[in-house]
Amino acid sequence: MMFRPVLTRIAFVFLLAASVAPARALDFPPLTTPREMFRNHREKFLAKLPPGSIAIVHSAPTRTMSADTEYSYRQDSDFYYLTGVDEPDAIAVLRPAAPDGKRFVLYLQPRDLREETLAGPRVGPAEATAQYGADAAFPIGDFEGALVRVEGFRMGGYLSGVDRLYFEDGGDSAWSAKFRERMEAIRGSDEGPATVVDAREIVHELRLVKDAEEIVLLRRAADISVKAHLRAMAAVAPGRYEFEVQQALDSYCYANGVRRMAYPSIVASGPNSVYLHWEKNDRKIQEGEVLLNDSGAEYGYYATDITRTYPVNGHFSKEQRTIYEAVLGVQKSVIAMLHPGVTQEDVEKASARGQTEALVKLGFLSGDVDKLVASRAFYKFTRHGISHWVGMDVHDAGRYRIGESSRVLSPGMVLTVEPGIYIPSQMAGVDPRWWNIGVRIEDTVLITDKGSDCLSCGAPKEVADVERAVGKK
Repeated sequence: MMFRPVLTRIAFVFLLAASVAPARALDFPPLTTPREMFRNHREKFLAKLPPGSIAIVHSAPTRTMSADTEYSYRQDSDFYYLTGVDEPDAIAVLRPAAPDGKRFVLYLQPRDLREETLAGPRVGPAEATAQYGADAAFPIGDFEGALVRVEGFRMGGYLSGVDRLYFEDGGDSAWSAKFRERMEAIRGSDEGPATVVDAREIVHELRLVKDAEEIVLLRRAADISVKAHLRAMAAVAPGRYEFEVQQALDSYCYANGVRRMAYPSIVASGPNSVYLHWEKNDRKIQEGEVLLNDSGAEYGYYATDITRTYPVNGHFSKEQRTIYEAVLGVQKSVIAMLHPGVTQEDVEKASARGQTEALVKLGFLSGDVDKLVASRAFYKFTRHGISHWVGMDVHDAGRYRIGESSRVLSPGMVLTVEPGIYIPSQMAGVDPRWWNIGVRIEDTVLITDKGSDCLSCGAPKEVADVERAVGKK
């Protein structure tokens, strides 16, 4: 913020110490995202647009956290996927058959030295062609006038002769409302496109299959997160707080080029381990508990998703180990079956059966396994599906079904495998010795030509490996 209190003497000493501390070599030197990646994404997108169409996509808005303080800006994933632009107040126009050859046109905020004094330099229209590979770039204030304009005795502009508009507002509802009003006026004069289509229908299907450059970024996010989980395992101990474990993990990620986590880190001990999205991370960890840590970094706009569960004292109790091994067995069996041609439905069915069989063996369910699976009796203890896509968003874009059929896995898709068993206190019919044990084991897996590649399996999950890692300095 602009106004800061005068530094105290203690703060000054810390700053002085930091200024003379020796430089530390990063475990993961920074990666540069190649501009060609975004160009390739645009070309794939443009190839999907039919003749007589145009696409207009908008950036994400800035969002207020409180009063005059904004959240740290994150670009809309679809907009970034197509453009590589990491700034607000931007519009991209994509034309598959541009008569002037300008297939990718950007509208950006103009340079403003006063505003840049506050927030740092921005890329303006003059720099955008070199920075982002745009065919042309203009100030954002010129956009509306470029939609439809009079050229002599005929109408021109981007919407002239366009039958179909592919549109996405980047989550900026205020801008979207104004744009739609403008579109209604244009269409009322018979100049606008007859059909408006959600551009996400195309973009999300493209995002589902990752290219080589995206996989590099996904691997980096996973590699950093794996080492961060090791730091968290080393930091856990009875008497510490959940947020201390979170700090060990998150700070390692930030120290290696991560600018934000892919989602708020979940560090849940004891009774909190049974909550799927515990984010308070404020409880004091007690002897004899398990801790469930669901945390993953985002690197270069690409996410990872990892969960590990471990005993806070370094040794699973008999009950904890029994549940843990049941969950691990299901996870390993599902990962082993992942390869091109398997469907999402196959994965979910295998998980449901595996978890049901485990719950019957543990004595938490009884009866015929087929009937228990059909009735989803296992859901009382598992509470969630086993998988979701991972990519630019931790719960990434892409349909799970095509019409009536389940999605078939193919090379380049990335998904999680995350079985879990959760037993809260006071659960009816369950002996108290099992209460407050929540176990989830989750990895991010890439589908390859030959099968699959677990990007995050470097984080310990075998019982002996986990127990060795906990508390290790």
